[in-house]
Amino acid sequence: VLGVAGCGDDDSTTPAAGTEQAKDITVWLMNGSAPDEVIKAVNADFTAAHPGTTVKVEIQQWDGIQEKTTTALAGNNPPDVLEIGNTLVSKFAESGGLADLTDKKGDLGADSWLQGLTDAGTLDGKLYGVPYYAGDRAVIYRKDLFAKAGITSPPTDRASFVAAADKLQRTFGSDPKFSALYFPGQYWYAALPFVWDEGGDVAVKDGDSWKGALDTPQSQAGLSWLKDVVTKYSKAPVNGNENDNDPAVPLGEGKAAMIIDPGWKVGVVLKNKPALKNQIGVFPIPGKTADKTAPVFLGGSNLAVSEGSDAPDLAYEWVKLLAADKAQTQLATVGGVIPNKTTLLDLHAKDPILSVFDAAAKNSKFTPATPKWANVESSTILQDMLVAIFSEKKTVAEATRDASEAITKTLNE
Repeated sequence: VLGVAGCGDDDSTTPAAGTEQAKDITVWLMNGSAPDEVIKAVNADFTAAHPGTTVKVEIQQWDGIQEKTTTALAGNNPPDVLEIGNTLVSKFAESGGLADLTDKKGDLGADSWLQGLTDAGTLDGKLYGVPYYAGDRAVIYRKDLFAKAGITSPPTDRASFVAAADKLQRTFGSDPKFSALYFPGQYWYAALPFVWDEGGDVAVKDGDSWKGALDTPQSQAGLSWLKDVVTKYSKAPVNGNENDNDPAVPLGEGKAAMIIDPGWKVGVVLKNKPALKNQIGVFPIPGKTADKTAPVFLGGSNLAVSEGSDAPDLAYEWVKLLAADKAQTQLATVGGVIPNKTTLLDLHAKDPILSVFDAAAKNSKFTPATPKWANVESSTILQDMLVAIFSEKKTVAEATRDASEAITKTLNE
């Protein structure tokens, strides 16, 4: 069984005398993260470089993955490689479940990584998660519905966004199921840009502690604006989420004119409704003024090697292939995601859809940089707050106060 090799050793995956190369490595990837052809190409390159070792790729579901990963990393036979949602890397790194890859940064070309993904994979200055891909959100809209409502160009600020929504609702509002903007009530990823655009935040560092910040005037202003928009223009369930109430469905059926979603949702719409090929457009989430779009949440995933892997060198070599320019280029062009390096952001320059998402990523933010954030995410603090606001069970002031208190408690436990 291979031991961890030092950085820069060209023979790092060659078995030492008296040892045997591992017969296989197990890789956990999340459902939908990469097209089959990308993974097949990576596996082919890996097998060519390491004949005799088989790669077992096991596709995992997002629902319940935090608990499943926790159990696996604490066991005697964890997967060798894991894809981890970028808000969860620090949690598993803090628990000791992930290998320290800091000395591999030069080998991996870390200088050109997207900063948000680098930050997500780093804890206390050490690298545990190699940037895999990024994703953000923009407004996906129906060009044909815009034209019928007399809207000649996409909104560029919040005022023109509301004006467009109002025209759409007046034009198609005779259908009781129509939404100018379809916004499920629990969709906190799509709500944060409006908080950030006002200068608010989820939580801020207070000395050595964290303090919930959703009850600040700035955060409340962003959520108050969003409440008004959702109340007037969305028919999505106020207690629904973006998974069970997929916004791509009503958009494709003409029951919604706008949704706020990742770029890959365009493919979902067109797969179900190919006739809409020339009728889907995208524009950035508008900010208060036309000179600056709203900051977006930079989601995505990182790749990690289990601390308990029996073949850490081989696991690293597989990670290196998927994080390298060859696979990243294919992932971006075929999979439609944002690649892990700034040097690859021009891959979608001629694509009128994906180029918008790439540009939006340049004005992005991330959740609080603490391992305890995973506890907030696995709870329903943010979802409960939004549902309370949109259903008017609580005022914005009451709901944000309760959420901030819960976040402060959770991050400092």
